[in-house]
Amino acid sequence: MEGIPIFTAQETKALDRRADAAGVPASVLMETAGRAVATTILQRFCPRRVVLVAGKGGNGGDALVAARALHAAGVEVRAFSLYPESGLSPLTRAQAVALRNAAPDAFHVLNELAALEAALAEADVAVDGLLGIGIDRPLRDRIAQVMTLLNGSSAKRVAIDLPSGLAADSGELLGEAVHADVTVSLAAYKPAHLFYPARGLCGAIEVAEVGYPGQALAEARPLAWVAGPAFVRAALPARPPTGHKGTFGRVLVVAGSIGMSGAAILCAAGALRAGAGLVTVACPAPVAAIVASRLPEALTLPLPEQGGHLARRALPRLLAAAERTDALAIGPGLARAPAVGALVLRLLHTARGSIVLDADGLFPLQGRLERLVPLTGRAVLTPHPGELARLVRRPAGAIDADRIETAKTFARSHGVTLLLKGQPTAIGTSDGRVFLNPTGNAGLATGGSGDVLTGIIAGFLAGGAGPDHAAMLAAYLHGATADHLALTMSERSILPSDLLAALPRVLQEAEKAA
Repeated sequence: MEGIPIFTAQETKALDRRADAAGVPASVLMETAGRAVATTILQRFCPRRVVLVAGKGGNGGDALVAARALHAAGVEVRAFSLYPESGLSPLTRAQAVALRNAAPDAFHVLNELAALEAALAEADVAVDGLLGIGIDRPLRDRIAQVMTLLNGSSAKRVAIDLPSGLAADSGELLGEAVHADVTVSLAAYKPAHLFYPARGLCGAIEVAEVGYPGQALAEARPLAWVAGPAFVRAALPARPPTGHKGTFGRVLVVAGSIGMSGAAILCAAGALRAGAGLVTVACPAPVAAIVASRLPEALTLPLPEQGGHLARRALPRLLAAAERTDALAIGPGLARAPAVGALVLRLLHTARGSIVLDADGLFPLQGRLERLVPLTGRAVLTPHPGELARLVRRPAGAIDADRIETAKTFARSHGVTLLLKGQPTAIGTSDGRVFLNPTGNAGLATGGSGDVLTGIIAGFLAGGAGPDHAAMLAAYLHGATADHLALTMSERSILPSDLLAALPRVLQEAEKAA
């Protein structure tokens, strides 16, 4: 199962050439793209007046097609071309002629910025069709002035494919750029849609089909993939009406130490919210009492402790519990003592179920990545860049700057699924693919949020999802829950317990997605 592809600018241009060779010319793609932009505008905003600004290339042609479609739908349209018709590309010039024929008063050559400023003052929606995906330098002069007018307008801003001023293949800001409320990305995501700070200028992103031939798409080489709502709906583990708690899987959460009982509670609650049938928390005996009082839905396995963390003599009971488990979540709040590390390594060697390793569960792997060999095809690792830096002995900054290749290389080399936390979260699969997660916000930057994520992954693993799908589902829904909460509360106030409370609603929406 594949999600929505992410194409670089170069691959997008190659796709256009393959489409033309397959009998779908650029004019047909432009018509479809422009109509898709118009449809998005009509569905999202129901506008009365729309102003569109068009450059001389394909992006401008898309905007002029959208203007014609909006006019046909009864919207008052004013389209401003930054260039006279003689300066437009042949395809865009043809669209200017088509718009003038359909709506003689709608097409204008922008001679005076004041005319655009006046039109924007009356518009409900402003469409950015200035530039496409090929820029690699800051924009100056009149284009920069037009972008400033767009950004200063009270109209909702819709960007075609990518807000003008952004470089398609990176998250860097080159200079002045349009701040979009909505970006209609054509056929696929571009890297700038997902990497900050560029991502912050794209607003809501809607990927529109533009009619590329199937063979042309099949020959394309995506940089990575994005799991969208339809992907998530299809990947959710089945919930047969005749199922029982055994059907939906058993999770063993090996987590917690004195002072870190919350990590175990949040992880176990995440697994329950993800649908696990039975969740047992294996933790030091003093922590077990706290877990039982705060989370009555979970079972507890009180184990011997030493120095506030699990003692070595806890191993036999841990191994016996692991034998009766479909998925293990190891690490949240576990502590980094040598005795704990020894327990983790024995569990990894002995356990036969699926495993998600997080936080302190990753620590014993430093210098011992060969211990991942027995876990091939059944483990998810969830480090942040700092944790992964310790495992691969590479600076965290270098990892963060090369998230896609890092996730791809590590996952493929070690036969595991790697969920590299951050913006965006990158999920590397053992077959060499990478998925970037499109959801989430700064509300997740709170202690305990990652513990909830680990639990959700474990819950999906226990329910029958494979490691790749469990990681993708959990990352998407974890982030989507934060986005849902941010609609009615400040991101800075979101707590991990808020995520647990809101996740059922977000899951319900995902289950109904087309």
